[in-house]
Amino acid sequence: MASYSSMVVIQSVWASNLEAEFGRICDALYSHCRYSRVTVDTEFYLARPSLSSDNTHPCCQSPEQRYQDIRSRVDGGLGLRQLGLTLSSELPGYPDLVWEFDFGCGLHRVPKDLESDNTLPKPQPWPRRQDPRYMHLQPIHSYDFSKLLHCSGLLCNPDITWVFFHSAYDIAYLLKLATFYRPLPSSLSDFYTGITTFFGGSHCIFDLKYLACCTHHLSGGLADVSKSLGVERIAGEAHQAGSDSLLTSHTYECMIYACFPFDRAASHAGILYGIHHI
Repeated sequence: MASYSSMVVIQSVWASNLEAEFGRICDALYSHCRYSRVTVDTEFYLARPSLSSDNTHPCCQSPEQRYQDIRSRVDGGLGLRQLGLTLSSELPGYPDLVWEFDFGCGLHRVPKDLESDNTLPKPQPWPRRQDPRYMHLQPIHSYDFSKLLHCSGLLCNPDITWVFFHSAYDIAYLLKLATFYRPLPSSLSDFYTGITTFFGGSHCIFDLKYLACCTHHLSGGLADVSKSLGVERIAGEAHQAGSDSLLTSHTYECMIYACFPFDRAASHAGILYGIHHI
């Protein structure tokens, strides 16, 4: 069974400490510790499937059709609730660094001078406002996050490896953040151009759920795959973005070691579960 330090702390990030925590991310990326793997998990609110949909099962759809369904549900939904981000070092002995960014609830419109689509839904009320534990905390505005994301060193960096579990929605929301929450590209080819531009090329992107499918003996969700590999959740709770990104990172490490030695995972880079494979 894999063992990891229990000293990892998930840093909760709100509007008040957003800039300071992005400073820590930037410092980690440019330090001698070689933090070069980024694992991302998102928690979000989607729009319901379009009534005009032909209700074709995703298994029978083309990658383009799957993308169009994802695009419709992401652009028409209420947006991000949380984004979890784990930085991991190539060198032994350096702890994982974990952040959980809290966006509250509701699609954040971009400023008027950047807005390209006036049909986007209005922001929705934030339910956590009713919880006294969070009444004094302001959720992050996606525009503020996007500005700092572009200065962080995370984007357009070919030295970074990006890891997801069931990546289609995670990477769609990341692309929206990288483009200041503009609508997603109208075609799959343009979507792929966007993600390969911002996230270092298709060879830098790995989808853990797709890798699990390639092993022929791992299946199910993140909890199932991690349990099969003997990886435990050491911080936080399931379905919280910071905790899930950390568990995904540890599960990826174990899977690569056990199932894809000698860099055999490289041939599976850039394949997005939920679009190219399902």
